[in-house]
Amino acid sequence: MGSGHQHPHVAAPPTERTLGPSQPASVVLDIGAHAGALVLYANEELAGAEIEIRPGWGAWLGTHTAIRERHVGDGVVYAGVFGSLAEDTYDLRLKGGGPGSPRLTVDVVAGAVTEVTLLPPAVVSSDPRP
Repeated sequence: MGSGHQHPHVAAPPTERTLGPSQPASVVLDIGAHAGALVLYANEELAGAEIEIRPGWGAWLGTHTAIRERHVGDGVVYAGVFGSLAEDTYDLRLKGGGPGSPRLTVDVVAGAVTEVTLLPPAVVSSDPRP
């Protein structure tokens, strides 16, 4: 005879874990006539930060990437990668925004990798856009 019970099982909400350093050749870019990619360089102070992206003036939909320690050749850089984005102008901020969140607007071009440096929050002025 089973020992069944009568309450529903609810899965715990997923949590995001902090990612460690990337492994060599661990980033895949899907670019071409349909899309470009975006690489965000940052300083170590932003390691682990989640950077959110939206098409310029669009809604923040929660699409994001983490700034991670990345081993490149004999060196280390801190960067986040959006591996495939439609050609457009994009706004970037710390996930969720808030006071002191860096804001940046970049143009992504199909078939190319756009590389930008994200400044620490103390250096970036506020942006009045929502």
